[in-house]
Amino acid sequence: MMSGILGTMNSSSVKKVKPFMLVLLLACLFSGCAGKLAGPASPVFFPPPPDDPHIQFLTGISSSTDLAEKQSEMSRLLTGGSQTVIRIGKPYGVATHKGKVYICDIGAAQVVVVDFANKTMKNLNEEPGAAELKKPIGITVDEDGNVYVADNGRKDIAVYGPDGKYLRSMGRDLQHTSIIGVAAHKQYLMALDNRQGKIFVMDRKSGELLTTIGENVDRTKNMALPNGITVDSNGNIRVVNMGNGKVKEYDIDGHLLSEFGQLGDRPGEFTRPRGVAVDESGQIYVVDAGHQVVQVFNNERRILGYFGKPGLPAGSLNLPAGIAVTKDNLDLFQKMAAPGFKLEEVIFVVNQYASPINFSLAVYGLGEMEGKKGASKEQPAKKDGKTADKAAKGKP
Repeated sequence: MMSGILGTMNSSSVKKVKPFMLVLLLACLFSGCAGKLAGPASPVFFPPPPDDPHIQFLTGISSSTDLAEKQSEMSRLLTGGSQTVIRIGKPYGVATHKGKVYICDIGAAQVVVVDFANKTMKNLNEEPGAAELKKPIGITVDEDGNVYVADNGRKDIAVYGPDGKYLRSMGRDLQHTSIIGVAAHKQYLMALDNRQGKIFVMDRKSGELLTTIGENVDRTKNMALPNGITVDSNGNIRVVNMGNGKVKEYDIDGHLLSEFGQLGDRPGEFTRPRGVAVDESGQIYVVDAGHQVVQVFNNERRILGYFGKPGLPAGSLNLPAGIAVTKDNLDLFQKMAAPGFKLEEVIFVVNQYASPINFSLAVYGLGEMEGKKGASKEQPAKKDGKTADKAAKGKP
């Protein structure tokens, strides 16, 4: 139709229209530059309606183009600009500190740092030599902002400063086999060896080995193919075990404080547990790569519900691995929440396989609809019209 209209104009009219059209085209191009974080067209809640929602899928990213301000190919052609795209390949470990998310990318042999507030994504360190990573799998950040990366390729823990500058290597002198997870608390650094079923507790500054957890003469108190580790604000350590499906809690001296769970396909049971996180209220989040969900437990180890079940148009998980929970940037993520849904904390889960509807980093918000405050703390989240306890005979 546009060509037909132009065909009725004389050459003088066309010359006058072309500059106007170019200005209009540029306006259209640049009006779309202020990119918006990818998210579902309508809210995705867990549990789904008509039950009261407790968790909402907020957004997801797989590359810097999902996060930063977007510039179309045409606008780059017209302006001569360029944009370096950083993609998350095959993530595993994840940590968060002061608004930034740190992701171990096994595929790219790098740690990706995501800053949602500033809409940036960059590699933690690109120095050659001793700073280079080979197979980063576990990550934690201490209270000073130092980053510790468990690297199965390097056979050590690489330490970087708050600015991403390489500082040193730790753990080479430990009698370890395969360190896949790290956790920091005050002066301590815990390194999880999944093949030996041990946790090496070190001084995070000197690297001195202080104690080893997992050598109890009562083997029932030890670990069985541990696959994920976290430490809470009290310094208590929680470990998920693939060998027996249990979540075990130890104090810093290695005393077993509690345990729950088993292998199985019912709520509260696990088939392939991976990541684990604990929030400030003591709620425990366990990633199960077998069922491809995250199960949530209260501080009494009672299951509240789960989220991320496959098959949804948005918010599903796809071979999930690491998980991290934070209250940083709540105001920012609140803008992504549905009207009336008040966020209490933000949950980051990494997926090893991404697709148009499954992101490498999935972002969820824990909260309540206004007027429903405290419901999640007092009773289990409902699933398919039943409470978690009544649904105990069903599959996740």
